[in-house]
Amino acid sequence: MAGQGWPTLEMVIGNNELTRRLKSGGFSGCGYGFIPPDGPPFISLFGENLRGMKSALALMKEWTSMSGPNAIRIEIAYDGPGYVLAISQQIDLLRWRLSGIDTVRQPLMIAISHIKRMDSRHPNLDLLAEYAQQPVAPLWLVVNEMPSSIARGGGSHSYAFTPQWDNAILLPGIDIYRNLGDRPADTMARTEAEFKAREKAGPDTSWPPKPEQDPASVAARRERRLAASMPKTLHVLRNSDRGATLLAHGEAIECASWQVEQAICNIRSGDFLAYQPSSVGKRLSMIDEVRNRMLEPASMKVDLASITVDQLTTQIAYDAAYLLRRLEPDGKIAEPIGDRIRRLQELGYG
Repeated sequence: MAGQGWPTLEMVIGNNELTRRLKSGGFSGCGYGFIPPDGPPFISLFGENLRGMKSALALMKEWTSMSGPNAIRIEIAYDGPGYVLAISQQIDLLRWRLSGIDTVRQPLMIAISHIKRMDSRHPNLDLLAEYAQQPVAPLWLVVNEMPSSIARGGGSHSYAFTPQWDNAILLPGIDIYRNLGDRPADTMARTEAEFKAREKAGPDTSWPPKPEQDPASVAARRERRLAASMPKTLHVLRNSDRGATLLAHGEAIECASWQVEQAICNIRSGDFLAYQPSSVGKRLSMIDEVRNRMLEPASMKVDLASITVDQLTTQIAYDAAYLLRRLEPDGKIAEPIGDRIRRLQELGYG
């Protein structure tokens, strides 16, 4: 809890429910069409089991209901005579649904995409690619049933069908790449050759990325976390007479203003506990949980007068020791608070 700026490694993983439902629906191909005279085009996902395909569409509809039509990302990349289709969740909106945005926590995201290769292209796909280049190019996403006799025939077919408009989703656009080089770095529309090359290369040793621990990164992370969890405490501390007194005390013992702010927020975190546990370990665990999940209500009273300078000094000493243990795991922590503060300054973190 003490080191608000020290990096933590967390991951949030999206589930594979969409793939499970598409497999249940026997997802086998796509259809494209335009609605005369002025309606937007549509893309239809075909499967042998219409009930299963409708279940997959209902799941995607649920995503859009929670975070808007951008929740779904559909990409098509031309690959030889065919193409690759990738259906993904938009990563920022997935983060928002699972862990929030601009909160204390900033976990790494692992999203699962459904990727399918089609061995041929219908001419209508070229028309859809032209349409998708427009600045505003909405299209409908629907599902339909394709008879197994056609689905197993392979190749591209001119198959007449009536779109199933139940639960249709109006997407703001679709990404279609006629050249593989046009794909962005974060594309999920990967070719079979690319997957084989990645498998041959082995695990990516650069992932997960090592969290940055330099002074500037630690300071920026601390400021964001404090502002994300205890904005009112920071405001009162920076704009009140009592706050000025506490900041002046920090200056008198030669510590930086951020050390006072962090210490005050750490002391205040105890006010949010549902009860006061008898175990020190349990208390620290509960405070850490509060810091990760709580946003301080604007209506909550911030009584800085209840925090004594002795409490502040003790907390600053705890916080300094916490950071020093991570910067110098084998080093000895000095008892005097002044020595701890000076050592942080020498390391560039003061």
